[in-house]
Amino acid sequence: MKIDCDNLIRALKTLAMSEGLSQKELGASLGFSLNRTKNLFSGRSKLSGEEVLRILTSREHPLPKLKRYLPLCQLQQDLWAIESENRGASEESELAVADAQAIQGSLMTVNVNKPLSEMARDVMHDKKWRVLPTGWICSVTIVGDQCTYDPIAPDFVTAVSAMKKMGWIWKRGSGVFANWNKINGGMSGEEAAGYCENALRSFILDPENDVSMSDSFRRAVQKYWVGASDTEEIDRLRNVVENVRRMAEHWVDWELSDEPNEYGVSPKQIYANKFDYFEQEVLGMRQLHFDLLNDGTEIPSDLETRYRETFSEDGKPYKYSYRIDPILKVNDGPGPLVDASPEDWKRYHAIRDGS
Repeated sequence: MKIDCDNLIRALKTLAMSEGLSQKELGASLGFSLNRTKNLFSGRSKLSGEEVLRILTSREHPLPKLKRYLPLCQLQQDLWAIESENRGASEESELAVADAQAIQGSLMTVNVNKPLSEMARDVMHDKKWRVLPTGWICSVTIVGDQCTYDPIAPDFVTAVSAMKKMGWIWKRGSGVFANWNKINGGMSGEEAAGYCENALRSFILDPENDVSMSDSFRRAVQKYWVGASDTEEIDRLRNVVENVRRMAEHWVDWELSDEPNEYGVSPKQIYANKFDYFEQEVLGMRQLHFDLLNDGTEIPSDLETRYRETFSEDGKPYKYSYRIDPILKVNDGPGPLVDASPEDWKRYHAIRDGS
């Protein structure tokens, strides 16, 4: 059997049937948006390398051990073995690479000799958070046939550490404690859940707290990721294209905004300077455009024209391409790997340093 994307998708379909799952449920459990799930299972688009790895490393969904899928099963087992070898010795590190979708509460019924990570697990379980195969801690909203994941923390360990620093959880003697009033912001129900999520996310994203995270996580918080309909994705691309053009045109006078987004955090809280924000907007625009094309989503002609003008892909250089081109030259993205020249790097650092 040839190990390729088509065979892997067929294996997933067989898996869904054997476990009584709908394709929507299976896709959501693997961290795919509804549109992405539809496109993958309908054959409209192919799996990316990152998605193949995500599927094969999912412990929640071992592939069916049918004769024609044995090579895939063996590959999955090999990846699990590699993952096990690379796991850290500490309990928190182990939990950080766990692949459970719904975060379960602690099985320890008393707080004596209870690890701090178990108390953090209780908090996350109380708020019905999930951990994606990427390791991100997220809240989940399901409305009709749409499943949206909102990223909160880049991994379990970071979430535990932040809760400790915020005074939500602490260890004293042989006991471990949680300040639920502080965790819930003195509220209850959905208001408490929203407060807890936004407060933890804001703390993690605050540059003063020096939390390490990937650029992909930052972009996720900026809403370049998961769970939106085609119309929302198109609107998102339109907004970021105009934002990039506006920043490029008014670079000298433009400043980072302190207006909070839907997560309660502003660009000024997340980014150290305006170039870092501008760079992420440019790269996010490129990735979002690629994802829409890859999903087979039709981009309105006026928006496509606007996008191509901004990236100088319409046959003539954009007026402010000298601010954008160096970013594209030194950052890998969809397509061939970049091969930046010394001159490209010189221009990039000149813009970054404001010279």
